[in-house]
Amino acid sequence: MPRLRAGRCRLPELLKQNKMNQREFGKRINVSDSFVSKIISGEKTFSLNKAKEASMVLNCYIDDLYDWDVVPNYESDIE
Repeated sequence: MPRLRAGRCRLPELLKQNKMNQREFGKRINVSDSFVSKIISGEKTFSLNKAKEASMVLNCYIDDLYDWDVVPNYESDIE
């Protein structure tokens, strides 16, 4: 099975779809404005709990919060 990592944050699109700004979103999931900015810029990622809260507020799946990148499986190269 391929390994995945969170890629580009899709939060700006999801906020726009939900007619919500960063400040309102942050208040709804109890995080600061600067934390929301760091999530969007890729400096930080959501914890599992915050991702679930975010997905509930944005009416989406957790998977929808990011584009997902496939990470090569180096174990198969070692054989």
